[in-house]
Amino acid sequence: MEKTHIDQLITPDYFNRKECEGCGCCVSICPYHALSMELCADGVRRPRVDMSKCLRCNRCMDACEIYKCYYIPQKKHEHIGRSSL
Repeated sequence: MEKTHIDQLITPDYFNRKECEGCGCCVSICPYHALSMELCADGVRRPRVDMSKCLRCNRCMDACEIYKCYYIPQKKHEHIGRSSL
C-alpha cells in the first residue's frame, strides 16, 4: 500500500517533543519547508515534520537554541539524495 501525504506527517525518532519550548527556530531555518508548528494538548506549539519533504540535512538540529530537543539516533538512517563515499 502506497503511503499518502498524511501518513508521512510524523515526528522523527530523533526529536524529543517533551523538551521543546516551541520557539520555532527549527521551522524558520528549514530550506525544504518540511516543518510546521502544531498546537499540542499541553498548549505549547511544537514542530511537526513532513518526512516526504525532509532530507535530514540537520539544519533544524543546528538551529535548536536549547538543543535538548534533538538527540543523535542510535540506529542508522538512509539519507535520501546523498551517496556514500
